[in-house]
Amino acid sequence: MSALTNLSAIELSDAIQTGSASCVEVMTAFLERIDAVNPDLNALINLTDPDCCLDLARQSDAQLRAGNYQGWLHGFPIAIKDLSNAQGFPTTSGSALFEHYRPSHDDPHVQRMRAAGGIVIGKTNVPEWGLGGHTENSVFGLTGNARDQALSAGGSSGGAATAVASHMLPLADGSDMMGSLRTPAAFQGLVGFRPTPVAVPVPAEMDPMALGLVSIGPIARNVADATALFLTLSGHARLSPPEQTPTSTLSTIRIGWLGDAGGYWPTEDGILADCEKGLDRLASVGASVDLCNTLPAMEELWQCWTTLRHHALSPGKALYENPQKRALMSTNWQWEISQGLPLTQSAIADARAKQTGWHKTLSRLFDQYDVIAAPACQVYPFAAAQGPPAQIGNKALDTYHQWLEISLVASLGNLPVISLPLPASTPQRATGIQFMMPPGHDHELLNVAANAELMLNG
Repeated sequence: MSALTNLSAIELSDAIQTGSASCVEVMTAFLERIDAVNPDLNALINLTDPDCCLDLARQSDAQLRAGNYQGWLHGFPIAIKDLSNAQGFPTTSGSALFEHYRPSHDDPHVQRMRAAGGIVIGKTNVPEWGLGGHTENSVFGLTGNARDQALSAGGSSGGAATAVASHMLPLADGSDMMGSLRTPAAFQGLVGFRPTPVAVPVPAEMDPMALGLVSIGPIARNVADATALFLTLSGHARLSPPEQTPTSTLSTIRIGWLGDAGGYWPTEDGILADCEKGLDRLASVGASVDLCNTLPAMEELWQCWTTLRHHALSPGKALYENPQKRALMSTNWQWEISQGLPLTQSAIADARAKQTGWHKTLSRLFDQYDVIAAPACQVYPFAAAQGPPAQIGNKALDTYHQWLEISLVASLGNLPVISLPLPASTPQRATGIQFMMPPGHDHELLNVAANAELMLNG
């Protein structure tokens, strides 16, 4: 692996800005890394021709020589999650129905990455329509885990996570509806940050029913890199990334630990213990950690979520009703739409009311705690070829995605949430812990995470 591809994103930015590495040298190093590992991992798709990539890098070098430094991503090779639009690249959403769709525009966050100097070289693989938490589709196939390609990469930002974890990219964008940034981050030893949904513009096609359940955010190898990319994605562009040193301590932080919600969330043996070891480290430097056992009936939260999710995906009905197009849709996508067909306005209104109730519950919790913590995942990385679990422990799961249920605390609450990796003895034991704060407290959460990161992996 090249020394350049091994640098953090902030270190790489400094190397380019100071002239210790040229944009061509950086691009060459990453292209060589892609050529070496992407054929096996299958994380990057619809890649630009290498000669074209190098031409773009030469243009970036010429801009530097002319004193035209665009921003901290100047000369970075970047690839965009294949649910988002980048001009000049197909947006397939992992579906044969859109295999040849080429948008004529950048989504807002993509435009911001380009404006900061990023060079788009391709897209990152996703499960079809972003559904299921496991990155595999009929167009591009299965994406492997960077730490062990026989394991799942997670999803839906699985291609992004694998590309970053394998050092094919310095960092990446992703999106999260039901853990889609958090799960692949936990599976591959990365940081995944789902901001407050309004912090980064979400295109209408990603949230056609305007439910606010989707958030766009960064995936990176450390909190400082994630913070720097979040500032760019959210429109707070900087010529230089922020300082890496956290500005406060954990000594006054009150953490409410959800555990497995009193046994409600089935959790693979070892995950709770891994998280609690991490929390013990935070407590050793003064953080207050208390078990939060005042949650309402979590079954209602699940019912609320499935109703709203079916409603969010209901625009796919037009495709579903065409037999030829339905045949090209994944079983997960077909199931979501079929479940949404009988939904009444009364049922949707009831789900929205339950969501409002959940917001009130969270508000009361945040009167007691500064941060709410939970496992990032209910399972460890599973065998990719077998697909997601149908059972955890002795509990059979009712749907293809119920193993992601732990993500709903933040997703239904519109909370900013970050997944931090925990030490793992093997790739099969990779996991993470997620920390949440009230809506709008994105910067405070990132600062807490930077402090926690030092202790969790110190």
